[in-house]
Amino acid sequence: MAKPPKVTLEDCFLPATRQTTGKSTGIVWRVVDLFEGRDGIPYARLVNTNDRSLTKTVATEALLDRSLFRPA
Repeated sequence: MAKPPKVTLEDCFLPATRQTTGKSTGIVWRVVDLFEGRDGIPYARLVNTNDRSLTKTVATEALLDRSLFRPA
């Protein structure tokens, strides 16, 4: 049986293609931290590779959802 995909430090992701325009934003997000939230859900802290002052935190499950993100 295959192991489920896993998010690791330094992985990079692009936002999924927008259905309305068919184009990606071109923004690449790099995983800089992985942690478990108080709610028990695993999260990834992301930084924009073009502007390190832009960060976001998302559930790792969201990063693996191809309707939301895809590997860069």
